[in-house]
Amino acid sequence: MINPRLIAHLSGWILLFTGLGFLLPLVPAYLYDDGSAIWFWESLAISTFAAGLLLAVGGLTSAHEPRYRDSLAVVGLSWFLISLAGSLPFVLSGLLDPWSAIFESFSGFSSTGATAIADLRPIPRALLFWRSFIQWLGGMGIIVLMVAVLPFLGVGGQIMLKSELSGPASDKLRPRVAQTAKILWGLYLSMTALILVLLLLGGLGPFEAVCQSLSTISTGGFSNFNESAAYHDSRYVQWVILVFMFLGSISFALYWQLLAGNWRALLLNGEVLFLCGLLLAVSVISAATLVWSGRIASPPEALFQALFQAVSVASTSGQFTADWTGWPHLAQALIFFLFFVGGCSGSTSGGVKCIRWLLLLKSVYRACRRLIHPRGVFPVRLQGKNMSEQVLEGVWLFFLVYFLTMAVSTLAIAAVGIDILSAFSASASALGNVGPSLGLVGATGTYAAFPPAAKAILSLCMLLGRLEFYSFIVLFFPEFWRR
Repeated sequence: MINPRLIAHLSGWILLFTGLGFLLPLVPAYLYDDGSAIWFWESLAISTFAAGLLLAVGGLTSAHEPRYRDSLAVVGLSWFLISLAGSLPFVLSGLLDPWSAIFESFSGFSSTGATAIADLRPIPRALLFWRSFIQWLGGMGIIVLMVAVLPFLGVGGQIMLKSELSGPASDKLRPRVAQTAKILWGLYLSMTALILVLLLLGGLGPFEAVCQSLSTISTGGFSNFNESAAYHDSRYVQWVILVFMFLGSISFALYWQLLAGNWRALLLNGEVLFLCGLLLAVSVISAATLVWSGRIASPPEALFQALFQAVSVASTSGQFTADWTGWPHLAQALIFFLFFVGGCSGSTSGGVKCIRWLLLLKSVYRACRRLIHPRGVFPVRLQGKNMSEQVLEGVWLFFLVYFLTMAVSTLAIAAVGIDILSAFSASASALGNVGPSLGLVGATGTYAAFPPAAKAILSLCMLLGRLEFYSFIVLFFPEFWRR
């Protein structure tokens, strides 16, 4: 039995908690006196009012523990509401039309990094900070944070945590789900602080270092500059960004095991080794094509550029130091292939995830062996564990839903006047939470030229990709809401 009042009550709490984030951009707004403070005060008032309505609907009677369907509904509905609320400063500023503002907010919270802003130079610093901050919130997950601070979620919190964390399975680091959420956010905060210190040591100003730190560890990719990471004329800074984009694409549960002394859990993890091998192969081949074509004469420079772009796309960060969409066709194809890979499960990156590709390849291998030995029993194993048929079925269904959604969204975007290459690559980028694209968009990830209808479709795709479909799609099934 589903409890609509409880769903409204918990969604109100999450919206209210997220709305308090509007207070943080007030610091740069008053510090730089750019006249943007009023936008965030008004946004805070509107979001607080909306949250108050949801809390009022739920009332005190909603203090019960959420059940399975309640928890799923809270995850899907909350993400939609907070993404809408996040667009308020952009709308109130008058710098973006409503659909562009919604696109910008959905991109931020889903840590996609696609932008509807053609030129970042006239954007007030408070709004630039807000873009980076909502990416940072969405990177680890707002529901994960709420589970850590709202102890009354109980068992429902475990369902919410599993629904929001990426991958076919989520690691439980402690018996109590709230403890797991606190560990994950503690690691996330620590790594954010570390990259901030390293960027400050590299000569970045405090404001730029803060925004860059938030965007990098969240594998989001929003930048304060049109040139993205290429703006920083420092190989040290670019290396710091590259390393932490990669670290953000690794499961944070593995970092916890590393801190506990279990280094094998990280260094011998099959998913991590698969990602490293793939990145190395793509980088070396792309670098070779760059040198061979004469695009970059120096092999070390070509390897760095290829590695940076490969890590950026695979981690779904979307930052760039070179326009890879103008590279030789083979290098472009290899980088674009990484749109469909993503990082590791349990990380801040989007995409399909390496673990699903591993299980898919192992399943195909098993099917071939069964043709040779029809009576043989061939379990699919990963990290020394037999994978259940339920997990394998879930992987196949995920691929089916993923690419079916991509096909439908590509047709829908093409129907509103976008050429097929731009429509397909934009759809792949949005579902994978990557940011850049081919065609009209390019490596900059700027979708300003897209019509409102295309931005609306892509906004929905970004949300579906971040929640890995089911937590949001299930809300549209009538039977889900039946008591």
